[in-house]
Amino acid sequence: MSTDPATTTLDQDVRRYVYDQAIKLGLPPSIAETAAAVSATPAEVEASFRRLADARMLVLQRDSGEVLMANPFSAVPTAFVAEVDGQEYYGNCIWDVMGIPAMLGRDANIRASCGDCGTAMPLAVRDGALQPAQGIVHFAIPAAQWWRDIVFN
Repeated sequence: MSTDPATTTLDQDVRRYVYDQAIKLGLPPSIAETAAAVSATPAEVEASFRRLADARMLVLQRDSGEVLMANPFSAVPTAFVAEVDGQEYYGNCIWDVMGIPAMLGRDANIRASCGDCGTAMPLAVRDGALQPAQGIVHFAIPAAQWWRDIVFN
């Protein structure tokens, strides 16, 4: 991130707001919503989003520059859903959806599906632990390579 204190402060405020909203509402906010909340222009927030994406703190939608992922949260519906205290959160993958209850420090019921055959894979997290379930979680690409194409991987 930039060493300019004003830029750093804006980026911190933007990142905090994005995550606060993702936690509160289940989805990250838009550029316009973020700009209003942090008293910045949409252009300033869009530039902040880009800096945060360059620092691997957000993943942006290619065409609009809006947030696609504020890991572990997805801004779009996925096959990986964590239900926490009645609120649904989309995860980007099985790894992220299991990270949501860990991040929130809460129990969760997780709806996922097998990446191979599409069979439903309900999971539960209680007291910080994945409950015994039948199945295998497989990561086709090593974690060190995820950022080569984080949307696909």
